[in-house]
Amino acid sequence: MKIKKALTFVASSLLMLSLVACSETQESSTNSNSTNGKSDEVMKIKLAHVTNDQSAIHKGAVKFAELVKEKSDGQMEVEVIPGGQLGSEKDLIESTQIGTVQITIPSSAVLSNFVPKASVLTLPYVIKGNNEREKYQTFVKLAKTDAYKEIGTEAETVNLVAFPEAVWWVGDRHVTTSKKPVKTPEDVKGLKIRTPDATAHTEPFRIMGANVTPMNISEVYMSLKTGTIEAQENSINQIYTNKFYEVQKYVNLTGHMTQNELPVVSLQWWKGLSDKQKKIVTEAMSESGKYMSELQLKANEEELNKLKDAGMEVVEVDVKAFKKATADTYKSFEDKVGKGYYEKIIAAQK
Repeated sequence: MKIKKALTFVASSLLMLSLVACSETQESSTNSNSTNGKSDEVMKIKLAHVTNDQSAIHKGAVKFAELVKEKSDGQMEVEVIPGGQLGSEKDLIESTQIGTVQITIPSSAVLSNFVPKASVLTLPYVIKGNNEREKYQTFVKLAKTDAYKEIGTEAETVNLVAFPEAVWWVGDRHVTTSKKPVKTPEDVKGLKIRTPDATAHTEPFRIMGANVTPMNISEVYMSLKTGTIEAQENSINQIYTNKFYEVQKYVNLTGHMTQNELPVVSLQWWKGLSDKQKKIVTEAMSESGKYMSELQLKANEEELNKLKDAGMEVVEVDVKAFKKATADTYKSFEDKVGKGYYEKIIAAQK
């Protein structure tokens, strides 16, 4: 009888403990949710890039953060870290691959070190158009094609997720020099020029006989000032916002490359998002890309005049000669991107 009473007491005690635990779980669940049924816990997201805080890219990143917060009703917050504070473009892509940074916005050329097909987008004179606005419209249409979307498919094989239709336009890149103008490919021979650390940037200049030094953009100004390098190539907006006019005399309108940033996120992080969260990020990336691209287009137009006002001499170059000198650049990439992919991108623009 005593044993039976003891067993009954133990059973009753266990039941009471179970009820208390359930009650605490329900209370905890209620406390972790707001009155409208949404979690109070905010998802923190790091977005890092290398450009300065006056660039159109940075302003686009800030717009992205605002859109994500708005679309998620404050449940997702993006911290934007500019200026290469967390490393070079290559460093940031690697950090995104392993998930220590959730999002980065590299150029297609630097991304091509990891996603080879992206290099085709930055080959000399590959994007059709008579001016930047025409080329931008061409790029927007290209971004919707199956050929372009192959880049996104390849990105996932290296633990990245790209947004093919999110066009972040930077525009034509031009060569600046300190000692002499550049009018023909002959003027490039032996030129000590900085490019980003990507074959898509370095190869055309090596083909033309330049002395190429890959370098993070944060180091370029001082290297130009001290004479370590005598030239660099960039968009008008980057030339102006980085104050290269203080250490360079000529802006040579080569337009040798049309640059587009290609935002990527960590595949591991992406897989952990809900369908709703993925939609928020995707929509915000496209919308902020349009915002950034328009800023960049205007900046490239307006800031060329500002460079003139700052004392730089604008040099018109023999574009046909540069096209001819770099026409076979794509052949250097065929082994990595696949034979025929360059032609596929050209055909997709018709």
